[in-house]
Amino acid sequence: MHSRVGLVTEYLSDEWMDLINTCADEAAKTGTFAWLYDEDKWPSGFAGGLVPEKSEAYRAHALVLVKKGYATEDDTPLRTVEHAGLEYQICKRVSAMGNPWFNGTCFVDLMNPDAIREFINCTHEKYKSACGRHFGKSIPGIFTDEPAYLSFWISSVIPAVPWSEHLQKFFLKSKGYNILDRVEQLFFDTGDYHKTRFDFYDAAAALFKQSFTKQYYDWCRDNNLIMTGHFLYEDSLLYQTQWCGDVMSHYEFMHWPGIDKLGRHINEVVTVKQLSSATDQLGKERNLCEVFGTAGNQSSFFIRKWIADWQAVLGVNFSNHHLSLYSMRGERKRDHPANFFYQQPWWDDEREFADYQARLCAFAAEGKPLINILLMQPLASVWSVYSPLHKPGKYAGESVYDLPFEAISKLLLSEKLDFHYGNENLMAKYAAVKGKHITVGGCKYNCVIIPPSLNLKSSTVELLKEYAGAGGQLIMVGTPRYVDGVAAEINLPGAIVVESVEEAVKSAGKLIPDRLGITDRLTGKNAPKVYVSSRVLHKSTRHLIVNTDEARGVFASICIPQGRGAAMAAFDLYNGRLYRLNAVEGRFDIYLAPAGSLMVICGDEARGNLDAAPSILGSGAAFKSLLTDRPHILIDKFNCDPCEENILLLNNFTLFLEDRKVFEGPVCGAWHKHFYPAPEGTKFRAEYEFHSEENADGCFAAIEMAENLDSITMNGFPVSAMKARGEAGAMDAKKSWKDVSFTRVPLPQIKAGVNRLVIEGRKSNNITAPCSHSRVPNWKEHTPTEAEEVYICGRFSVKRLSGGLYGIAPESRPAGRNLTLEGFPFYCGKFTYRAAFNIQDMPEEEILLQINGAHMASANIEINGRRCGTLRWQPFVIDISDAVRQGENLLEITISTTLVNAFGPNRRAGVKLEERIGPNQFIDMSKFKEEYELFDFGLESIGIYLGGK
Repeated sequence: MHSRVGLVTEYLSDEWMDLINTCADEAAKTGTFAWLYDEDKWPSGFAGGLVPEKSEAYRAHALVLVKKGYATEDDTPLRTVEHAGLEYQICKRVSAMGNPWFNGTCFVDLMNPDAIREFINCTHEKYKSACGRHFGKSIPGIFTDEPAYLSFWISSVIPAVPWSEHLQKFFLKSKGYNILDRVEQLFFDTGDYHKTRFDFYDAAAALFKQSFTKQYYDWCRDNNLIMTGHFLYEDSLLYQTQWCGDVMSHYEFMHWPGIDKLGRHINEVVTVKQLSSATDQLGKERNLCEVFGTAGNQSSFFIRKWIADWQAVLGVNFSNHHLSLYSMRGERKRDHPANFFYQQPWWDDEREFADYQARLCAFAAEGKPLINILLMQPLASVWSVYSPLHKPGKYAGESVYDLPFEAISKLLLSEKLDFHYGNENLMAKYAAVKGKHITVGGCKYNCVIIPPSLNLKSSTVELLKEYAGAGGQLIMVGTPRYVDGVAAEINLPGAIVVESVEEAVKSAGKLIPDRLGITDRLTGKNAPKVYVSSRVLHKSTRHLIVNTDEARGVFASICIPQGRGAAMAAFDLYNGRLYRLNAVEGRFDIYLAPAGSLMVICGDEARGNLDAAPSILGSGAAFKSLLTDRPHILIDKFNCDPCEENILLLNNFTLFLEDRKVFEGPVCGAWHKHFYPAPEGTKFRAEYEFHSEENADGCFAAIEMAENLDSITMNGFPVSAMKARGEAGAMDAKKSWKDVSFTRVPLPQIKAGVNRLVIEGRKSNNITAPCSHSRVPNWKEHTPTEAEEVYICGRFSVKRLSGGLYGIAPESRPAGRNLTLEGFPFYCGKFTYRAAFNIQDMPEEEILLQINGAHMASANIEINGRRCGTLRWQPFVIDISDAVRQGENLLEITISTTLVNAFGPNRRAGVKLEERIGPNQFIDMSKFKEEYELFDFGLESIGIYLGGK
């Protein structure tokens, strides 16, 4: 339950708590859970502004480097230094109030335990007082979001390092000297800077963990709540150094450690393996990934499957969707889409995918991982070299350690050599040598790899000396030269020293020869993009095999050593069924579709009277590929009908404020320059024009918060919204379109030629910046207005005009191959395809249907009125044997699209290639284009295969 951009209800008010309790009560009734979120937006710690308003001491601090004479009123000079002929001042900067992101306040000092105590008092204690009866029941826990020891709003504009008055004392006590005596070494490569930087980030990380994470964790433990969430920029060793110090060590004090995974990519191997490593080593019940945020409005099932499979094979066992908006009004719809909720055309098909993800998470949560390799995390090396002055050089010094660490991680996975990371702080507390093995918590390893590293902690060196002395297998890429930031010779007897990460992985492979192998039959070599995770449960071994390539399928030969002489079964993650797997000595062939996956079980779980595996598994794996076969029946002509009204998108307008024309052009150019900055109560008028080739009746406009406008006219005729001013309530499709805030406005006849729609009202809106808002005075009386795109809806076609414009054309039935180009460019609903086909002789084997040229979110298949199932991803094949009959058959396929063509961003150059979509992508006029970039929607043909071939 997350307060996000546009919040109107007063945060943490009595009414807010009533709503939280309502959600918790409903969760109790439905057997679900209502999780708390600890902040108004993010990052956590400022309690919507209450904490920094309490005391200046609670505000975020930093040490900044400025040229002499350029200190601001928020700076306290601490030292003047000379470097390269220039004089600089190192200053203590205290965050200024007035930041729109923080509701007019600022971020807080998370290394100040008093500030954290105040944050808990303002937030957690208030929830306890109002909702505590639900704790540990329908409210199982609380999510913290992106806490950090350095404020982005300081460090993004000036060289800065984290600071707190408490850090100075903590550092002196733990390191034995005053950091301010060497503070210039945090910026400049002078003196004994390796040790100074190592000591500084070691101390800052420890204080942050003690002040924020442990204090938070202890409160949750004492109050029967699960603490989960994630830290800011946990992605790489460099980012951790800048923002949170050491993310893996924080996981000790989280009940469910967590990360976030933003965007439409699978690059963040380090982030996920840090999480799963600590989870397994510390014996945590669950770990969590906030996922799919910023993946864009085009993301539906295929993209989510691709990412979900990848994170599960790396060890994530609880998936937290980002996000579900109960209202997409105004700026909210641009809040890091996609939105996974009722507004989506494919929402009716969500349940089966949720079950699929649940099975993935169950795999990653049950049993113990079969992992033998411990890859040391060279975080102390990055600590010892990082300076915020490295920014212009793209952090070259840190990249020597960060980039090879990422590279060796990915290379190990590609070679099916699964591993855990060895975090030095956790190892100092939980690691031991047992025989020729090294243990970290509950995990045991027989191979340790040290990637390129400069510096190790002394506790690590002593442990590795003991391990090497006991005959443990140790591989080093080069030799570290510092211990605790001090130059030292490190001697680890018996270690294999290599010169590259490739050699290290090759050496590790020789030490672990009897591992699962996957050969690409087209190349005859290892399939590098197919990852494997193996887990032991009771007397069985489960193997999750994932094709992480979303563009290329793999014809694979798989060899599973645990399968030799053992029962083997294939578990279909899509439907939850277990099938007999025909393998010879643990070997079998399979086709893994793009982003396809397979779960294989060896041992007791695979025994019993199981059905033989079908040709196609719902998870995207096929024992019979149809790629090279001709269908017995090809259907390429359909009767295609939309399931709802077509859409003409109006996203150009002329805006008037107080009767003065202030803007003409794309709507997105006016929001943050004119409409949102206008004083509350400003009179506005927005004029939209569109062209129609015919007179059109029965149409309506979908206008956001139309009920709160003063006037709406169409070609000069007054029209009325389907709601009364200020009317609230749940989504009612008779009054609203797609979303509770998009109000239907019935229109008079649209005339042939140019039509003009005009809306007038008073600006009432609390948006202050992209994804930011202010508190709303008298919020109970708030009747918001918006100046947004308008959607003309009706039974018509949409035709492309000149200059990137579109207009209304007479309704015509499309062929269905690409509806975006066939009169439905902005459509965001479902379409039904109908066709008949004839089977003269019924085969004894299965009959398969395949969709060719699929551009859709999902497809529901019915034959002869019988539901066959839903397809969401490649290979888009389904068994229809039980539904067909000899003679004529009636096929009906209902396909769903996404919101992307209607809600965008759709006039942004290169948007289809962008991996992340946030609020700024909607308003960046430097990439605006007149022409639309729209996504295809439709299907080319249907193939029917008799007898599976």
